[in-house]
Amino acid sequence: MNHNNIIKYNDIVEAKNNLSTHIIETPLIYDHYLSKKLNANILFKAENIQRTGSFKFRGAYNKIYRSISKNNASGILAWSSGNHAQGVAEAANIFNLKATIVMPKDAPSIKIQGTKSKGAKIIFYNRKTEDREKIGQTIAKQNNLLIVPPYDDKFVISGQGTIGLEIIEQLKKYNLLPDKILVPTGGGGLVAGIATAIKKKYKNSNIYCVEPSKFSDYSKSLKNMKIVKNNMNNISICDSLLASEPGRITFKINSTLLKRGITVSDNQVLKAINYAYKNLGLIVEPGGAVALAAILNNKTYVKNKTVIAILSGSNIDPSILKTAIS
Repeated sequence: MNHNNIIKYNDIVEAKNNLSTHIIETPLIYDHYLSKKLNANILFKAENIQRTGSFKFRGAYNKIYRSISKNNASGILAWSSGNHAQGVAEAANIFNLKATIVMPKDAPSIKIQGTKSKGAKIIFYNRKTEDREKIGQTIAKQNNLLIVPPYDDKFVISGQGTIGLEIIEQLKKYNLLPDKILVPTGGGGLVAGIATAIKKKYKNSNIYCVEPSKFSDYSKSLKNMKIVKNNMNNISICDSLLASEPGRITFKINSTLLKRGITVSDNQVLKAINYAYKNLGLIVEPGGAVALAAILNNKTYVKNKTVIAILSGSNIDPSILKTAIS
């Protein structure tokens, strides 16, 4: 792979400047209850309150901002199970561009509605039998649309990495160093961006990707040092983390920067959603709650450590929220 594809710290700084007036600088919340209980410093980066209800707006905006002047596209195209779709649709509107989104038929209705409400055109596909990238590339070619990939793209990864820069700044207030950072992972763009930013400043920080146990392609790929695919017949409530395999670019970054993968069960995720709702006053979707679930279930040693979990999204199906909090 061309080394130019791999992002640098300065790409993330540039993304932060591009995004500064458009994103919410989300809080880094110190959890006093859990910190005391676990004899650790536990903090949560609340990207669930970002624009469009997930971190995805960051990468989508940065990609369009960086590409649209060079690319005389007549609109934007993306494939997504919902969060990236909403981020792209919202960002496209800022540039007065129409977004077309290729979405799985079984995406949560809240994500379909959220995407439609932002004026995007939706094309549905079958997650088990059709290839969304092929569908998307064909439509983009026919209609001269700029593709905004969900994770395997330099500008998208740089946009997500701005979360890492915010964490570095926000930790100063607490006078803490990040021993461990736990990041929900599907295709790996979020963790690649955060790891690139954090490792520049804190060489000894350990960064973990966290996945649903039935979709643990990243954990397996890191272990085997080569890309391992998921069995797409498996099922999980973590709809935002069901990528079929790690991204090529993200894996190249993550295989050098990450400590290892951690997996959690759907049941553990439901309990984490309950915890966030009742103890933090936050609504977190299943895919966004996996890092919190990892801490609640002792999936990594936290005693006397400063541990940050990313809460990556809030776009939860109301029926799942009801199940989790009842």
